[in-house]
Amino acid sequence: MRYALFAALLLLQAADTRQSAEQQLWHHRNLGKAFYENPTTQMQAVDEFKKALDLAPSSAREQVNYGLALLRAGQSPEAVALLQKVQKEHPELPHTWFNLGIVYKKEGEFAKAQPQFERFIQLVPNEPVGHYNLGVLLKQDNKFKEAVEQFQIAAKLNHNLAAPHFQLYNVYRTDGQREEAAKELQEFQRLKKAQEGAAVPEDMEWCDYAEIYDPLDAPGPGPEPRPTYEAHAFPEKADGWLLLDAFGSGHPDVLAWTGGKLKLYRQGLTPVADSGLADISGVISAAEGDFDNDGLMDLCILTDKGPLLYRNAKGRFVRQEAGLPARRFEAAA
Repeated sequence: MRYALFAALLLLQAADTRQSAEQQLWHHRNLGKAFYENPTTQMQAVDEFKKALDLAPSSAREQVNYGLALLRAGQSPEAVALLQKVQKEHPELPHTWFNLGIVYKKEGEFAKAQPQFERFIQLVPNEPVGHYNLGVLLKQDNKFKEAVEQFQIAAKLNHNLAAPHFQLYNVYRTDGQREEAAKELQEFQRLKKAQEGAAVPEDMEWCDYAEIYDPLDAPGPGPEPRPTYEAHAFPEKADGWLLLDAFGSGHPDVLAWTGGKLKLYRQGLTPVADSGLADISGVISAAEGDFDNDGLMDLCILTDKGPLLYRNAKGRFVRQEAGLPARRFEAAA
């Protein structure tokens, strides 16, 4: 085991330690999208997209995504008002037409839902779910010929959809076209049987435009910033050390180990009294990684008895039972 008294030069580069507004915006967008896709974290998605909207209040993208997050979290009135506003300002965005159409349809406001889907299929003519929903609304309005046309288009655009065939069966049966009705019922039953056991059931109120508006415009690397430096003499000797942002502040902190014990230093200077790591012994090394995807760096601590996993709770680390092998490792990634 090596011991060294060293001065740690912490490279405090402005572009690394202080997130630019654009970096913060992408941070909240990405977290919001991850939370949106998980049914157990819908309110967290609302919070993250609201933070993104606060950073770019005039952005149609942030307004749409905040509105969609509100919808998924069950806050329909506020979501509808926001999506209506975006629709007036940016009528070219299909997301508002599709999602408002679904909301109005669910609420039984068919006269308001129909023009939403009519405009949606003008913008996205190859989306079968749009044609299907327009067909349902036309059928509700007793416009059976027009409804049949929309159901047929939906079925042609996606041969695996069962719902359009069931709608065609009902229209033909009502109209006394028994042969056509029988064919559509047979096709519906065939497709439903093929869908048995599918991981995701057929959902005719969902398409890509029910998801987050995420155009492919991620920022490039940009010009190299000119670094600035501050020199700090590390207060103690250490066998090893690790730079990490333990508090999510954008500033590097130092985790150091000596004599098999750990200490966390805020920005490399001030020992953290309640880090949750003081009772660990036999420390060999440590590695950082965000295992729970919450934006804070967690720790895998290697000891002479085996690796330990600690979750970062905003600068205080909490032991997690992870079933790691109880044997010595020298390094972790």
